[in-house]
Amino acid sequence: MDIFKWIKDIEQVYDDLINNAKDVNLNDIEQFREEQRKEFENFLTKKNELVNNALIKLSKDVDSEIKIFTNDMDKAIKKIEKGFQKNIQNLQKLIITEAGLDF
Repeated sequence: MDIFKWIKDIEQVYDDLINNAKDVNLNDIEQFREEQRKEFENFLTKKNELVNNALIKLSKDVDSEIKIFTNDMDKAIKKIEKGFQKNIQNLQKLIITEAGLDF
């Protein structure tokens, strides 16, 4: 009977349409996914560059501050040493006097 053949043809057309729609939608989804992945990678790359630049700047700032601190500490130590050298004789006399060894 021709009606069964037509129904079979209609079923085949329906199956073909569904399969084609699946393929088209799958391709669209894969393309969208790939675009999103690339955008996310670009976003991450930019953020990594930003963080790296910030870390480099911070490192340079810390190095600069460490040098300033070291110089200040060296100056302070030299002042203390000079003061100690100036007063060492007075300290020796004071120790001798306090110990009762001043004959």
